[in-house]
Amino acid sequence: MRKLLLLLVMLCMIVIFAPLAAAQTAGEPVVRAVLFYSPTCPHCHTVINETLLPMMEQYGERLQVIGVDITQPGGAALYEASTEQFNVPAEMQGVPRLVVGDRFMVGSLQIPQEFPGIVEQGLASGGIDWPAIPGLAEALAAGQQAEEATPAPAEAESAPSAATNTPIPDATPTSEVVAITTESLPPTDAGAAPTGMPEGGWLAAALLGGMLLALLYAVLRIWTARQGLFQLGRPLTAAITSPLIPLLAVLGLGVAGYMAYVEITHVTAVCGPVGECNVVQSSQYATIAGIPVAVLGLINFATVLGLWLVQRSGAGKWARPAALALLGLSVFGVLFSIYLTLLELIVIHAVCMWCLTSALITTLIMLVVVTQITRGAAREGAAQRQQAAAA
Repeated sequence: MRKLLLLLVMLCMIVIFAPLAAAQTAGEPVVRAVLFYSPTCPHCHTVINETLLPMMEQYGERLQVIGVDITQPGGAALYEASTEQFNVPAEMQGVPRLVVGDRFMVGSLQIPQEFPGIVEQGLASGGIDWPAIPGLAEALAAGQQAEEATPAPAEAESAPSAATNTPIPDATPTSEVVAITTESLPPTDAGAAPTGMPEGGWLAAALLGGMLLALLYAVLRIWTARQGLFQLGRPLTAAITSPLIPLLAVLGLGVAGYMAYVEITHVTAVCGPVGECNVVQSSQYATIAGIPVAVLGLINFATVLGLWLVQRSGAGKWARPAALALLGLSVFGVLFSIYLTLLELIVIHAVCMWCLTSALITTLIMLVVVTQITRGAAREGAAQRQQAAAA
């Protein structure tokens, strides 16, 4: 009798709690987020391929992310709406921008650091619905209608539908909304290569011509003064004393420091009226062996300042090697600046005003160094000839 009663109790528990468990499983919490991206933005694709897609494989249907292409009119309108909605400061107005709930993250550094924790907290607290961006609900509906009208691959059938009932004023319906699934967004190099002169290209071309002329001038001066210049065994009698060297080096440190900050933190750079420095900074050529070019610029200008101080003392056996090292570093800096400027004009097809400023500073440093060190070498050579004649 007791066993029969226990069996009935167990059956009742199954009848009562099974539907509840099924309902709970069907209503699992979901975190929904919006990624603003550009098809030509390398950092956007880094975030998608290295952060979002692995997370979506991990969480499955519990994580839904849609991408909004800001290069399209409707996508640009949503981007501006999100900027106003969340009061995004000017220094953080760039892509990739990921919006989840009432928070936003920018760049391929902040998003991987913060988004996984937000998803975990959101799932633990019952989920996070689509952010309250003006026009988003209508954009989701328009995107779903476009998918229903055009047959899509099986992977794309999980596109999210409008899941918010919040009334949104001044809606901007758009179909430039896609679901991010195991299929990534268009590749970074999508589209035909641009042609013609980029914005600010005339300025970069003029500076490039000036750097080539300055390099030719330097080679001729060094060749003429070579006999008195490369005498490592003799003390340095004519140092590079111009105060322009430390002044230009400090200016270069400021420029390189700002560019390094932009590259490391992935914020949007203030480019000025000419050029597209954010395109240059987000290109694959902005780093060498994983090191940002701007960081190399910081090292360069700091080394210029240090070598100038050593040879300026005029004492000790290190004065002449320091002066010659300063000469070699300044010439190499101009060669490297020529290479970077050619990349901007021919390969990247965008001009960075900060990069051009750094190139100009590097060229001026070389001109001052070459002029003073070759003049001093000529004086040393004349003094040696007089001593030889007197002997």
